[in-house]
Amino acid sequence: MHYRHSYHAGNFADVFKHVVLCGLLAALNRKDKPWCYLETHAGAGTYDLAGEGATKTGEWRDGIGALIPGDVAFPEPLNACVRLVKEINGDAVLRAYPGSPYFARAYARSSDRLVLCEKVPDVAAALRGCFPKDARIVVHQRDGYESHSLLPPSEKRGLVLVDPPFERPDEFDAVAEFLKKAQARFSGGVYAAWYPIKNRHAAGRFERRVARESGKPALALRFENGAPGEGQLRACGMLIVNPPFQFEQDIEPALKVLVQELTQGARAAYQIETLPMDTT
Repeated sequence: MHYRHSYHAGNFADVFKHVVLCGLLAALNRKDKPWCYLETHAGAGTYDLAGEGATKTGEWRDGIGALIPGDVAFPEPLNACVRLVKEINGDAVLRAYPGSPYFARAYARSSDRLVLCEKVPDVAAALRGCFPKDARIVVHQRDGYESHSLLPPSEKRGLVLVDPPFERPDEFDAVAEFLKKAQARFSGGVYAAWYPIKNRHAAGRFERRVARESGKPALALRFENGAPGEGQLRACGMLIVNPPFQFEQDIEPALKVLVQELTQGARAAYQIETLPMDTT
């Protein structure tokens, strides 16, 4: 049985990921030149928060559910993330949570393009059904780790999101290998990789490996909700390779508020670390 994101959609890790994604897409839009967005593990597109999986875990209640009530103006890009979720729901009642492709489409202009990869047949079919008439979007039913073959994009600008389910024991290595191959074909692209932080040694080793092999500037953004319970995900990260200019300053106000809003304990915190480059 493959990983089912419907159990975890809209949780703190999803919100963190999408806030960072919105910040990166906004940075791309600062220039008029078109861009291409490639996602390796795109998922189903939208997720039912009243469905069996989301109801069983209830994780979304401590994630997007904690941000929706009221009309608070959050710092960008957190504000944009929350606004999009409200728009697809139509009212104050949360019924659905969008996947990363929805956020990317919200930022895409008429000249921009989305390339979405999803390996599981029924999930890829659901994803296609979300964007039936948008010529800017193409869905490939294929292993996302092979999508480096789709690079470089004709636009010569773009963002690649790597967001695997981390159900493989070698997932960190698989992500690092993909990034190495993708950057060999598209060195000027911006790359963002989401990862769970369950074993800090393994996560740190992954961060250092990617920074060393890329030879590009890299930021490690880490988020911990401080939840006291054992056996659940409490921390995750986004590794950004070749980040937009001053991205750390742009994203920090949103992360600071996100920690305040999603805290589940005294250890809730965010970190932004510039990783050392290997220029030899």
